[in-house]
Amino acid sequence: MTLFLGIAGALSLAIILTGFFVDRAAIKGRVNGGNGLPILVAVIVSFVLSLAVAGVAGIFGGWQPMGWILLLTVPYHIGMIAVLARRLQTLATQAAEADRKSREAWPKRSP
Repeated sequence: MTLFLGIAGALSLAIILTGFFVDRAAIKGRVNGGNGLPILVAVIVSFVLSLAVAGVAGIFGGWQPMGWILLLTVPYHIGMIAVLARRLQTLATQAAEADRKSREAWPKRSP
């Protein structure tokens, strides 16, 4: 059961980080339209799959592992959203500031 839960946790983290890196690449590439949707979808998919993992753990391990998985999956996903969204917001602010400085440094034409 420990191996199964370890693999499930690693896959959950991989799914969420994939969404994060897609958003990060969109921000760094100055692509409009990312808007956090990839990370939101990744977290929702990870959460739904965590419920399936809890069901499998309930079938093969009993009620106690299922209860712990259900109890810990909500704060895990909320924490991941909070940490990664804050990081994306910081990155977006830095990119906007760099663009603003670049526009100010560009020579202006006189009419």
